[in-house]
Amino acid sequence: MSGARPTPSPASALARRLIGFSTLPFLASVLPLIALPFMSRASSTDDWTALNIGLGVGTFAGAIGLVGWNILGTPLVAMASSDDDRRALYGRSFYIRAAVVIVASLLSAVVASLISPTSSWAVAAAFAVAGALNGIGLSWYAVGVSSPRIALWYEVVPRGIATAAAIVVVLVTQNVLWYGVLLSLSIVLGTLAFHRRVLHRLWPTWPGIARLRSDVGDMKAAWGVESIGSLYQNAPVPVAGLIASPVDVAAYASSDRIYRYGTLGVSAAGNALQGWVLETTDSRSRRSRNLAAFAVMGVIAAIGWVVLAIFGPLLSGLLFGADKQGDPAAFHFLGIAFIAVTMSTPLIRNILIPARKDGFVLAVSMFAAIVGVALMVVLGSWLGTTGVAIGFAASETATLLGCIALATRVGLAPRSDATATRDARSPTEEETP
Repeated sequence: MSGARPTPSPASALARRLIGFSTLPFLASVLPLIALPFMSRASSTDDWTALNIGLGVGTFAGAIGLVGWNILGTPLVAMASSDDDRRALYGRSFYIRAAVVIVASLLSAVVASLISPTSSWAVAAAFAVAGALNGIGLSWYAVGVSSPRIALWYEVVPRGIATAAAIVVVLVTQNVLWYGVLLSLSIVLGTLAFHRRVLHRLWPTWPGIARLRSDVGDMKAAWGVESIGSLYQNAPVPVAGLIASPVDVAAYASSDRIYRYGTLGVSAAGNALQGWVLETTDSRSRRSRNLAAFAVMGVIAAIGWVVLAIFGPLLSGLLFGADKQGDPAAFHFLGIAFIAVTMSTPLIRNILIPARKDGFVLAVSMFAAIVGVALMVVLGSWLGTTGVAIGFAASETATLLGCIALATRVGLAPRSDATATRDARSPTEEETP
């Protein structure tokens, strides 16, 4: 006997969204958790410092390379009317992102090598490139099309293979440079495999300069939000590298790694909740889902604070070695930063960006970046790496407060104007190759 499939309850739909659409992108990002303890024990203090400086600079470069698609691209893909439109959006994003990623990779490699200990400049450069290549990542698109398989086969699997190979190679050679090289290779090959399998060609259809120029114009504010937000989020380790000794930087880098592991979960949950919130157009339902998203993120914030502020020093020592254990005071302020970034995520992704308040979010992000980086430098020079952590917490808190102020004016169920705005600013016909 056949019949219509029962409509799942909002709670079960949310649970499936969190499990299916956040777990795999999370695994793609969390794979370094498996490798980094091996890298830490196989590396000198200078190499560990250079590795983390490279990742910090590279991650910022990767955010620049995304050109705003990680923020605005997901709702655009989710609200596209057909699969052809979604694939066209991806193709346009790829050419924009690839061009920026090439430049950002080269610049990040140079900057990271200059900040790092001289003996380990190549390690810093390799990991900077690996971080910058995340700009051509696929997770944002996988969330938009509600396809966790994309994240599994083209991000998790290639990076998993690279991680396993890197552990063996590094343990044999005692040279962590190889992990950065293999990680970069996995990102490139995974992206090309996605193109061949899903787009049925190695490179997406060329959309034409006019279309790409229009897309960049439409993405300007979202690009600025992501880039500036990433600037102060990834500044602590490079700033510490400028003002502190390699030993102190190595210890702070361990604290920062634990914090980053936590924010991977925040990003994954934020992506999943964004799709779940935005898929409904009913204002009452949108309001209810936004409240549920705040509740979920509040639980994550509480758990993250406990892990960082209470168990952080112990975890860093166990994972990276007693000689690289993080400072308890730094962990306390990283816990505060974690609460702020967790609670600002649904405000930005589910309310402000869909309502096309990206210009206001950009202004808030710029203010937070200026204040945060300035405090990191000033307090870091005075209090060492603990001062860097204080400045970082201040920047994330400023972002949260600014987003709360903006969201109270927008409301919990704003109209999502991303598609309308984009259509108004884009050419009516795509150019052919």
